[in-house]
Amino acid sequence: MYCLKLTVQPTAAMTFRILPGSILNIATYPFVPPTTFSGFLRRLVMMSIGLELPGTCVNDENPPTYALPPHYLALGAYPTIRTWSGVHRTYRKGMREFNHDSFSRLYQEDKGANFQLHTWEYLIADELEGYVITDHPEGLELFQSLECFGCKCGKEGFAVVTGVSKVIALERQRVAAHPSTLIPMEDLLQGSQFAGGCDIYSLYRYQWADTPQIGSDHAGFLDSNPTIVDGFVPFVAAYFPKSSKQSVELDYYTDGEIYLPVSLVNLLRGEVCV
Repeated sequence: MYCLKLTVQPTAAMTFRILPGSILNIATYPFVPPTTFSGFLRRLVMMSIGLELPGTCVNDENPPTYALPPHYLALGAYPTIRTWSGVHRTYRKGMREFNHDSFSRLYQEDKGANFQLHTWEYLIADELEGYVITDHPEGLELFQSLECFGCKCGKEGFAVVTGVSKVIALERQRVAAHPSTLIPMEDLLQGSQFAGGCDIYSLYRYQWADTPQIGSDHAGFLDSNPTIVDGFVPFVAAYFPKSSKQSVELDYYTDGEIYLPVSLVNLLRGEVCV
């Protein structure tokens, strides 16, 4: 296996909304989920070759999905241990109805009728490390051009890629180490070695369509075509912040510094955890 490590710098606070959730209480993941990171990188690839950035408006009848093709798996992006990060919770006064037009008026005739008080969480991080993994190194060089490109990332926030590593060769090993990414809960529970110090989150992965992208090896990557997916599948994962320094014995793809759980790669591919 081969991977790239991408250094990502947020330009401000970000929100990666946890779903399902409350309408009034908007909680965030303390990391960039794999699906969000995949969509972020796909848009940067499109920008880097001069394609127009796809819109973010939701089409209720047929919402398009823009993500990396399944042979390039984005594993998410996570705060680095050498920088500060945290989740800030605050309040936001917002609209009760989307079609109202009185929010910015100087004189409010209907005081409070169109407003509601949201509880909102923001991830504040100086730097993130993200990972893309693949079976073959061919094509990973295309990500090198993403340095200094940035765009919207998540429900709220923007980020810029400030560094892309060289292609890193990984070997599969079973070792006790601090995971660099999320771990599917099944992998922890099957081994009867549930480790403390982790947070547990519900997330989603792509349900890859049986029909492949038509065209070259870079179809659905170096073009403006939406990604062919059949929807999303929920899963539960454990997250060990780098500050916890907790070691977990698992099968990893590793180079001795990066530890990517084999079960997460299998899960995101749509395979059974082994």
